[in-house]
Amino acid sequence: MEKPYLLVVTGRPGSGKTTFAKELGRQMFLPVVSRDELKEGYVRTFGKRQSELPEDTNRVVTDLFFETVSALLSARVSLIAEAAFQRGLWEPRLNPLKGKSRMFVLICKVQDDRIALERFVNRGLSNPMREYFHGDKGVGLARKGVPLEVSPYDEPRLDVPTIHIDTTGDYRPPVEELKAEILGTQPAPGKGGCRSGPRGGAAGSK
Repeated sequence: MEKPYLLVVTGRPGSGKTTFAKELGRQMFLPVVSRDELKEGYVRTFGKRQSELPEDTNRVVTDLFFETVSALLSARVSLIAEAAFQRGLWEPRLNPLKGKSRMFVLICKVQDDRIALERFVNRGLSNPMREYFHGDKGVGLARKGVPLEVSPYDEPRLDVPTIHIDTTGDYRPPVEELKAEILGTQPAPGKGGCRSGPRGGAAGSK
């Protein structure tokens, strides 16, 4: 029996992972389960700012996120799971899913982490509803003129094929090459290929 695909798309805030996940889903005809979007739906239900909800809101949404992903995999639905997974917090939740799926980890990165920080802040400043739904404290500090430092991000290190995607400009490697790598097919002539392996990178990635 064929196992479903589970494409884990992650990266630090501002790395472009949500946009990338949606484009990958569009081109691969896969549903995207986004933790942030589940949280937005949860917060919307109560009609209150995220900061006004109980302290366990993030835990509740995270549990729901993994329950949803697990249920879809059990039903043999291939999917993309997108969130800012970090090694210590998220690996214990991801490891059990390896036995239920053909898992690939796709880590979005930029050439300078400050670019991701700028993207994160500018996104929040241009759309105040981000704070309403997510309580982005860094954006609030930036609005007050407080200088922000790049926060640490410990990317997951799972024993599955792992590919780093440079999202600074055009995706490198391109989505077409990623599709070929994941599905085990050859890219179009002249497009080249990308290589991945457990805890490895991909050709052309950063």
